[in-house]
Amino acid sequence: MNRHLHDPETRFLIFKDGRPLMKKDDSGRILYLTKDQLGVERLGQEFGVAPSDASSDSKKLYETSRLPHTQPALVFLGVDDRGSPTTNSSSKVDHLNPQGPAYFALDAHSHSEEWDSLLQKQNGEWGDARSSGNSMSDWDAGVYAQGRALVDWNVRNKFCPACGSPTYSLWAGWKRNCTSSVQPAEGKEPCFSTKGLHNFAYPRTDPVIIMGILDSTGEKMLLGRQKSWPKGMYSCLAGFIEPGETFEDATRREVLEEAGIEVGPVRYSSSQPWPFPSNLMVGTFGRAKDGQTIRLDLDNELEDAQWFPKSLIQRIISSPTGSTFSQKDYKQLEQKSQTHHDQETSAALAPSEKKPDELVAKDVELGISRVPPRTAIAGTLIRQWCDGGLDLVSKL
Repeated sequence: MNRHLHDPETRFLIFKDGRPLMKKDDSGRILYLTKDQLGVERLGQEFGVAPSDASSDSKKLYETSRLPHTQPALVFLGVDDRGSPTTNSSSKVDHLNPQGPAYFALDAHSHSEEWDSLLQKQNGEWGDARSSGNSMSDWDAGVYAQGRALVDWNVRNKFCPACGSPTYSLWAGWKRNCTSSVQPAEGKEPCFSTKGLHNFAYPRTDPVIIMGILDSTGEKMLLGRQKSWPKGMYSCLAGFIEPGETFEDATRREVLEEAGIEVGPVRYSSSQPWPFPSNLMVGTFGRAKDGQTIRLDLDNELEDAQWFPKSLIQRIISSPTGSTFSQKDYKQLEQKSQTHHDQETSAALAPSEKKPDELVAKDVELGISRVPPRTAIAGTLIRQWCDGGLDLVSKL
């Protein structure tokens, strides 16, 4: 790891409060920095190793560690071996030593003045988290998603949930450990969190279900909106998967809670890593039972939910503004995700009795005018339905 850290070809992706360092006035270009551009004072010390007299068991506690624990979060993201891929097709490739530039993610945790001067020198700026990610190439988006999730996890988990002691980083940012294991208090055993397999030490990924719910004909989809969302935006219903639930159970429960609609058959569609802060979006399609009335009073989470015909959604998707969101819009969405549980108790409006076409034609402010972009899994589910590439209802 230290060899990669000091390599002049190594690239660093910087985050400040979850915002990536981007090329100024170019929201789709990550501004990767070299070690020389960063400087030692911003990077901190290199990865540590165990003391020479440490036992074999103790050595595991120091593997690529960051001590003291106050150092900025630094995560190894991998090696870009696209120029020399490590595939099994060649016996000449050294699979344990991939060739290519290494990538790290670093948290700009302090020294605002120093970072400000660097940004000015390198023509960079702190990008908006969602809008920046939405504009990146597939490769950069993958690096960004991994880096943001791992840096965010390291920053948020600075104390041991078992005993309250500070934690430190090891395994080049992919594990955290209680400092009681390397700095034990006199007369006390190390914290029990240092033993066994549990989610104290490793990054969490919380699964979220995203549902494309269709009526029995397959010509209408159930979409809803939160009160705090940008004007005119509707999306697929969604919610966290609870402990002990399958994807199918979570789909049925969330739709029933949020819209009062019972769902029968459910099938998995696709998934998407979502680093806001660290979720795995699981996309499903479901078929609702006929003859039901939408209810929004069961958990008061949605402002509105309606069955929208495919013809209307197709027109919105083909519109130049149908999936266009400003940085202000993304900020609204980000604020909503951060205050989700507080918002759940807010009063919700009753669903409109107007038809969807009437809402759009006569009162755009109350009706649907935008849906998520293709880069969000909800947008992908909606477009997959609209494109008609699959006879979804017959497969449910």
